[in-house]
Amino acid sequence: MQHLTARPSDRLRLSARTGERDFSIPTRPRLGARWRWARLLSSRYVAALFGVSVLLLSVFYVEKRDLESLSDQAGKTFVLSTARAGFVVSNVLVTGYRNVPESAILGALAIRPGAPLASVDLSAARARVEALEWIRSAELRRRLPGQLQLRIYEREPVALWQRGSDFVLIDELGQTFLEASIGPFSHLPVLVGFGAPTAYPELRQLLMGRPDFEPFLVSASWVGGRRWNLELGNGLTVYLPEQNVAEAWGLLVDEINTSKVLARDLIVIDLRQPGRIVVDVHPEAVWSGETIAKERELGVSPRRYVPPPDEHVPNGSDLEEHDA
Repeated sequence: MQHLTARPSDRLRLSARTGERDFSIPTRPRLGARWRWARLLSSRYVAALFGVSVLLLSVFYVEKRDLESLSDQAGKTFVLSTARAGFVVSNVLVTGYRNVPESAILGALAIRPGAPLASVDLSAARARVEALEWIRSAELRRRLPGQLQLRIYEREPVALWQRGSDFVLIDELGQTFLEASIGPFSHLPVLVGFGAPTAYPELRQLLMGRPDFEPFLVSASWVGGRRWNLELGNGLTVYLPEQNVAEAWGLLVDEINTSKVLARDLIVIDLRQPGRIVVDVHPEAVWSGETIAKERELGVSPRRYVPPPDEHVPNGSDLEEHDA
């Protein structure tokens, strides 16, 4: 019988690099680092996808009101815990108010002492305060451990608007007060004419450029929705132009600064002619020839002024009879 024997040379391989025989045992090829990370990441993605699926199923089977109930319960627990720790409303500090009583502000705020500080709805409370007629805006903040700070910004009354025999208070933006009493503000200038409140803020900016002039203003008539007639406390009336009001007003201010024209015996100052000041002298005024010559050099023309037929110089009786 013939026996088959394995020769040692059959189990030997030549090394591809050295040409020598390789006596190592063949092994399975190893995976590269890239493939190992891919396998790891794929397992994590599967786990994350499984978690998201479980969460979606739980949300699907749990009703919305149950979730809201859990959220409300957590919020109540938090509020109670802060209240037990001493974070409750102990006082309210209100600043910035002048014309509206503090009691009215606190009443609109509607926050009782001892309420948990964390439960105060700042937006809703601020909106209630801003609903008061005198309040333009408000700021409400918490200050630990138990204080609320409320800063008030009031509307500023600047004039009275005459509508027939009634008067309405006007603020700095030309908006009316519907319920405010005008008694404490009878010293403010009176506006006459339809649309006068909305046009007055621009005029007021001019008057503020000459601070000592505004207190002398008694009334301002908005003529034809085009221009202003100003009546001062000394009986002087100023006619402003329709256009280039700032330039005309600047001319008058320069004249006031240089020649004290307001101290003269005038009853009308007309600024409607560009670059000129036309005045109407009081009938009993006596000006020397030297004074008149000097005024003419400055561009001031003193003469008897006759208003056009479609206009008139406003006075106290006009204010009472005018229907805005």
